[in-house]
Amino acid sequence: MKKDLLKILSLSALFLGTSMVFSSCDDDKEDDKVNPEPIIDPVETVKKMYILNEGIFKSNNSTLDLYLPDTKTFESKVYASQNAEVIGDTGQDLIVVGDKLFLSVFGSNYLAKLDSNGKLIEKYSFSQEEGQPRFLAFKDNSLYVSLYSGQIAKFDTASLDKPVAYVTVGNNPEQIAIKDNFLVVCNSQLDNVPDNRISIVDLSNFTLSKNIETSYGNFQSVAVVNDSVYVTYYTPTYSIEMLNVDINSGVVRPSGAATKMLEYNNNLYCANVATVYDENRNATTNTSFFVRNVNTGKDTPILDLSATPELATATVYLFDIDSDTHDLYIGTTDYKTNGTIYRFDKDGKLLDKFETSSISPSKAVFLVN
Repeated sequence: MKKDLLKILSLSALFLGTSMVFSSCDDDKEDDKVNPEPIIDPVETVKKMYILNEGIFKSNNSTLDLYLPDTKTFESKVYASQNAEVIGDTGQDLIVVGDKLFLSVFGSNYLAKLDSNGKLIEKYSFSQEEGQPRFLAFKDNSLYVSLYSGQIAKFDTASLDKPVAYVTVGNNPEQIAIKDNFLVVCNSQLDNVPDNRISIVDLSNFTLSKNIETSYGNFQSVAVVNDSVYVTYYTPTYSIEMLNVDINSGVVRPSGAATKMLEYNNNLYCANVATVYDENRNATTNTSFFVRNVNTGKDTPILDLSATPELATATVYLFDIDSDTHDLYIGTTDYKTNGTIYRFDKDGKLLDKFETSSISPSKAVFLVN
């Protein structure tokens, strides 16, 4: 009897233990149902293209527009709507640094830092001695600004409280660009006398490394493609032509004609607006677009203008590429009415066309947030 009782007790303990195991597993399943793994939604990002419209000098009509390439949505005058004030006179240049925008305004004489929505964070107003700001370049948390006082100002992008330093270059410097650890500066002219020097600034100590003396002058824009540096300049008849510059040796070579240049995918993309005047000052304009292989020097025409024949005689004021999609944006001006933006895909197909909110669209930049 005692053995039977022990046997019964042993079986009862076994069934009890088994029951507890099953119960525990069931509880775990219930817990999983009550507290499932959290589902994290992917962060939705939006690509933005900001368009700076220069306006007319002394007309106080510069604007900043927003275009969303993914939806082809356009919003005009976002600076004014975000800040309850206008940009002012002659918006000159616009660049992206991280998720911030930096804007130089020539006529109103200031540099501004904006957030990714176009909201003003801070601004720095230049004195008469410092000169009016022109173009911008960026490297290693430093922002460089060309000034019509003949200087380049250096700012820390963390704060526009005041410039970190200045370096003197040539007369009325225009566009600037980074080549390795140097800043290439296009000096233009003063009192209608062309400056024939291209200044090279050493960024390691922010001093003038040298001036490259040339037979040309009144330089306007600069583009860096791999080891090649191209600058444009005004001829005595005010056409715009290109030079290829070796900043190490100082050798300068004529390199065709272009009024707008940009680097993309190790090639030089160009627009050339060639205007010829007859004896009665009647103008004839022929506009072309091409890409140059800087290794071979070969130029290849781009864009089929059959859908946009007006571009063959248009004045191109904006010329930019979305580096993610290879979409090419062209902005035109007649210096009197609102500008027009044309968007082409990498195969030259027209994707969109729209009007800007002011005159002379001059710069497009892209950011994602």
